[in-house]
Amino acid sequence: MIVFPRGALISMFNLAIMALVLQCGTTAAATIIAVFTPTVGLGCRSLGYTAYGGTAVTIMFLAIISTIFARISETREERSVVVKCFTAFIAIALRWISFLLAFINGVGLILLSSLQFVNFLENCYCNASVLSRGTDSHMIIFYNGSVTTMRNSRFVATFPSGTVMLIYTVFL
Repeated sequence: MIVFPRGALISMFNLAIMALVLQCGTTAAATIIAVFTPTVGLGCRSLGYTAYGGTAVTIMFLAIISTIFARISETREERSVVVKCFTAFIAIALRWISFLLAFINGVGLILLSSLQFVNFLENCYCNASVLSRGTDSHMIIFYNGSVTTMRNSRFVATFPSGTVMLIYTVFL
């Protein structure tokens, strides 16, 4: 039987929820701004933010599953050595996979930030949102009719990022 101390289980659940809220709130805000800035649609920046956020959430879940398998491995009795070794192997493998994904995700985030800083993503392919529009892609040169969409997307994106910042500050 797997025994988790009640306080440890509640603490792990609270930390996982807070990490998920922090990650999804900030990534969602960046993605909302990138998607609703003309040309509207999934482009290079918003795809980068979405890939970063999705990978970070996957890493978190892998770490939680690894912790559960490590706990199973610790609480097994000596007569089930095969199960103990198998769960320990799974826990270690999941930790290594999550470390590798975290490294790749960090390098990807630095690369995405660097590409934005040097205006590499300011090209026809990225600005036309070819990823989401395909052959119907186009570029908007004058933003006359899109100013309200850009302003509204920034207001909408400020809400989740501000809420996450407030929750994180209160949580700390």
